[in-house]
Amino acid sequence: MSLSEYQIRRPRMTDADALGRAHVQIWREAYRGLMTHEALAALDPGTRADRWRTIIETTPPQRRTFVAEHRGTAELVGFITVDESRDEDPPTPLELWALNVVSAHHGTGVAQALVDRALGRRAAHLWVVDGNHRAQAFYRRNGFRDDGGRKRDDDLGVDLIRMSRM
Repeated sequence: MSLSEYQIRRPRMTDADALGRAHVQIWREAYRGLMTHEALAALDPGTRADRWRTIIETTPPQRRTFVAEHRGTAELVGFITVDESRDEDPPTPLELWALNVVSAHHGTGVAQALVDRALGRRAAHLWVVDGNHRAQAFYRRNGFRDDGGRKRDDDLGVDLIRMSRM
């Protein structure tokens, strides 16, 4: 696949069901062995779709949420959200909240296209699951470094590493 096969665009309300399914698929692919089986099994595409409806409907203008749509199939294969940091004492004002791509589309450049569109080269930080080596390598290629920040997400049963780019 080539990058020209994808369109990076803002999500639409009609995308919510597809985003709910993609979100659950991506998490089950990416976090198998990193999150508990129970946490992954409990993910519900309908609940995620409802969450996406809320996100699409209420997203403030400064929040940069984009989806990647495969032009040939119209399948939504990834998404990104960048906004103000949610941390109390952030290393940068801007946070990459989420970047997720369906595994069948890894290596196509679509994740990079999402980052380029939503974040560019601006300073930012993010939280990544400890043990998600593929994601950590991708972020390092984009100038992010482990800055020593750590936290536990008890709901998901994972440890998180903060990475920053100045």
